[in-house]
Amino acid sequence: MTQKNTVIEYPTGLSAIPYASFLQIEKYSYDEAQKTVAKTFNDANGSYNRSVISDAVRFGSNRLAEAYGSGAPQDNIFGNFTDYALNEYKTEKVVTKEKRGKRTFTKTSGGKTINITDPNVDPSTRVQLKNGEVTTVGQLLQKKQDLIDKKNKGLMAERCMLPLPNEFQYKYGADWNNEFKLGTLALAADEAGKFASLATVGGIAGAGMEYATSKLTKGANVAKIGGVDTTKLVQGFTKGAKGATDPFKVNSELNPKNLAGLAGLAPNENSIQFFERMQGREFGFRFELAARNKKESNRIIEIIEWFKRGMHPNSKSGRGSAVVLTFPDVFVLTPKFVKCDEEGNPLGDPIQHPMMPRTKLCALTGLTINTTPFGQLQTIFDGSIPIVTMELNFKETTKLTRVDMEGATYTDKRNSKLIAGVGFTSTSEGGFIANEDAAFTGEVSF
Repeated sequence: MTQKNTVIEYPTGLSAIPYASFLQIEKYSYDEAQKTVAKTFNDANGSYNRSVISDAVRFGSNRLAEAYGSGAPQDNIFGNFTDYALNEYKTEKVVTKEKRGKRTFTKTSGGKTINITDPNVDPSTRVQLKNGEVTTVGQLLQKKQDLIDKKNKGLMAERCMLPLPNEFQYKYGADWNNEFKLGTLALAADEAGKFASLATVGGIAGAGMEYATSKLTKGANVAKIGGVDTTKLVQGFTKGAKGATDPFKVNSELNPKNLAGLAGLAPNENSIQFFERMQGREFGFRFELAARNKKESNRIIEIIEWFKRGMHPNSKSGRGSAVVLTFPDVFVLTPKFVKCDEEGNPLGDPIQHPMMPRTKLCALTGLTINTTPFGQLQTIFDGSIPIVTMELNFKETTKLTRVDMEGATYTDKRNSKLIAGVGFTSTSEGGFIANEDAAFTGEVSF
């Protein structure tokens, strides 16, 4: 069962409404997605993340971030510095100097461990964080409370549930652009004898022309006859003839292709298209969000903020000036349906919506908020906007193959346990097994 504050819904309770059709959008940090979600897929990205290579790369990248001052750890609960998740701190060390006669004495005070939640601690007490920042107990308590409030508002939610829009399209595209021109070689397949004759005649003629040309152009003794540079003579003759026959440069080149065209003939390239690549899938949704009260208005703001924050990069140090940024969050989209019995009672948890595919990891590439969907600004007494539209554009980060659709199951070799593509912990100790008898189950895959 989903824990409290891990789901943000619009409207509240959407996933429990009988016969409800909604879009479940799961959000992961990029690194988390690679470690947990990507490794469950039977593709190159999954294979990479199940291997020891990925661990070595992550280790190296973390060292790189630290070298550039971007490697301070983040707290997974509060989404900020680990310091703020703690209760115990050391008070600031204060160094003072006292002069006694001609001698100066150094005195250090503070540095003792305190619990900031202890009501007996003075809020003005100065404490020092792990990153060297100095603050007060009161400021720390406020910061902790702000982070807790943010989490409770849903900004740290793992899933967002939204009603399926009125239009839901998905398409697949393949590029067959790797062209091979068979050309006149097609003649060899149809009339091998004629092709061989043409090749022989052409070879003889070409060889003769090549020989004659070489005699006129190769070597000083050959190129000059009677003290005359025959190379320049031939070039000059050619240029002069062309200038005389085409003084205004309006003639096209006389070649076999153009001569055939004068006779109403066109060469057949006999081209063959080869498969090149699959196109990445893209998804676009337009949601109309209407607030009936202040609570729903706040929820709409939280949803917009949830996507805004997930779309933008972050830094491990929590500083916008960091040299190295972390990738934005990634998302998994799954259309859901609340299945019910004949009397309208929900039957268990929502299922994947029939005839609608789920996705692999997706990047949020576009977010458009329209606060004036009717062409004019409308607000209520507190300034809230009652109706806004939100457009989301997602792009899948990996391309599909047929393997993704044929129901392979992951096998953990350590305990021979079959795990249906999720929740396993094995790394480089298992593999996918295709079950041909159950390759198609009547459910949409990707």
